[in-house]
Amino acid sequence: MRQIFLIALREYKQYVLSRGFLIFLVIFPLALIGSGAALSFLEGNKPIRTFVVYDESGMYIDDIDREIEHRHLIASIIAWDGYVVASVAGDVVAERQIPAPFSPAYVHDRRVKEFIDAGGFEAAQAAVEPFLKPDAEKFTVPRASFRRLIAPENIAASTSLAEAEQRLRPYLLGERMISERGRNASQLFAAVLIPEGFGADKDSVSAQYWSRNLTDKSLEALVTSALDVALRRDALTELGLPQAALDVVAAIEAPINSYRPDRALEDAQLGLQDRIEAVLPAVLTYMLLVIIFGVGNLLLTNTIEERSNKIVEILLSSVTADQLMMGKLLGIAAVGLTMPSIFLFGGLVVSATVMSGNSVVDAVFASLFSSPLLLIYFFYFACAYAIFAMIFLAIGAVSNSLQDAQSYMGPVMLLVVAPLPFMPMVIQNPNGIGASILTWIPIYTPYAVMMRAAADPPIWEIIGATALMLAFAIFMARIMGRIFRQAILQASPVKMGDVWRLARSEAG
Repeated sequence: MRQIFLIALREYKQYVLSRGFLIFLVIFPLALIGSGAALSFLEGNKPIRTFVVYDESGMYIDDIDREIEHRHLIASIIAWDGYVVASVAGDVVAERQIPAPFSPAYVHDRRVKEFIDAGGFEAAQAAVEPFLKPDAEKFTVPRASFRRLIAPENIAASTSLAEAEQRLRPYLLGERMISERGRNASQLFAAVLIPEGFGADKDSVSAQYWSRNLTDKSLEALVTSALDVALRRDALTELGLPQAALDVVAAIEAPINSYRPDRALEDAQLGLQDRIEAVLPAVLTYMLLVIIFGVGNLLLTNTIEERSNKIVEILLSSVTADQLMMGKLLGIAAVGLTMPSIFLFGGLVVSATVMSGNSVVDAVFASLFSSPLLLIYFFYFACAYAIFAMIFLAIGAVSNSLQDAQSYMGPVMLLVVAPLPFMPMVIQNPNGIGASILTWIPIYTPYAVMMRAAADPPIWEIIGATALMLAFAIFMARIMGRIFRQAILQASPVKMGDVWRLARSEAG
């Protein structure tokens, strides 16, 4: 046992005390912070989608402008909610001390109207001022994502859609810019052309949306929504109802709360922590997958390096092949657990100091420590690691170089990524047949169980699948262990056809 511990300690120190690992520990959180800052910067500097409307009927431009304003209000209130969560101190949000229109909640048409009627963002800032942290800045309303430009005179003077389209082409192709009073000239992102006979009837002609950008559908969706509302308004008018009726009907939304049937009525309503607990297993599953293959590659490259440099011969003069194998497995497993442990400890320190009182951060750590998620994670980490580490170790034992290992890694990686297209199905329907099938496949059991952890899957299914997985892990340890023991000292790389023979026979 002492030899196994010494090998494990050697493997652990070799990586944890290396400059690369220490640099990774510094760079990884900085990269996360930098990525968040970069995304925030890019989102804040995202180009405004400018467009013009050529409307032969003259009826729909105001509807499009109203839709732009409405969506900007929704986006601004969502940004306001994020500001409140990040900037108020203590449990103010949880205790509902902020007035209803201004406290974080689901953003729907009724809340937008109440928000504006209550005084808008100026009144909202005044309402939260007593609860803000000392260093909190004032809220800044984000800029609008879309802006309708006044069509140039030559386009507005067009006598047909075809003529307007021809005159718009240079602007849409970036050959000409549109000048605005008090602004820099703008490149046109899109154009909307509405013919005279546009309407809801099946014989009516269609509106046209022109843009070179085929991937960003947000402006097209906005215009479509605005025209849908306009056509519904026209339909109500034809039925003898006033236009205000459409606004009243559109603002109607069913009040509904979500509850869990496995709790007492007073605790059954879902809150922020419940929402986080529903998402957290998927995040932990992704982390599990990344760490398993990260440490698996460490094991593979380390074994190949020691084999090709004849270091393994020196090691095997002092320990047995089994002791070397177990020491490597334990040492690299400890490396794999070190990374999430450091990040978890760092997260606890940050949450207790820098982000103390942040309801989202507090809910995340409450979800981790008030539920068995962490215990489940560490258990299935050990199981997944035992399966895949033995595969990587065996591949390293039969290869003299990474190039030799590639012929084995191809099928292994194909096997691993095969269920990825079905993962969204497991998340959306964690107790469906797809999730059950993946749970009963031993190599995928750790990931499937992790993703289903918050959905209360049938306990008999989890116990049965876990028992099958453990039996499979023992089987893999025996087979891959035989390959490792017999191939580790061979001078030349083992041919793929000989691998099965090594797996069936015991070392001499």
